Amino acid sequence: MAVVTFKIAGRPYKIACADGQENHILKLAHFLDDKANALTKNIGFIPEAQLLAMVSILVAEELLKEKNDLSSSCKSESTEDTQVIQIIENLSTRISELADVLKKS
Repeated sequence: MAVVTFKIAGRPYKIACADGQENHILKLAHFLDDKANALTKNIGFIPEAQLLAMVSILVAEELLKEKNDLSSSCKSESTEDTQVIQIIENLSTRISELADVLKKS
């Protein structure tokens, strides 16, 4: 098991992770560090626990927005799929009607 050391808003943290996951953990930590630095730049000093809570809220907000956007996208695709199915069914009915007319001729 590997141990990764990183900083968020200048505060050091050390966590264990699976071997080979070190770079992934460091990327995630860098993402959180960017959020924390943006907060402290705009607000000033924030106690560690409050800072981490605020960063967590910001990340959760982004995640929820992405989830909602994806859900909306899937719903619109579902609506489009339903419309395409309806068009195909209408065309199928019309083709059958035309085939019947041609058989009678």
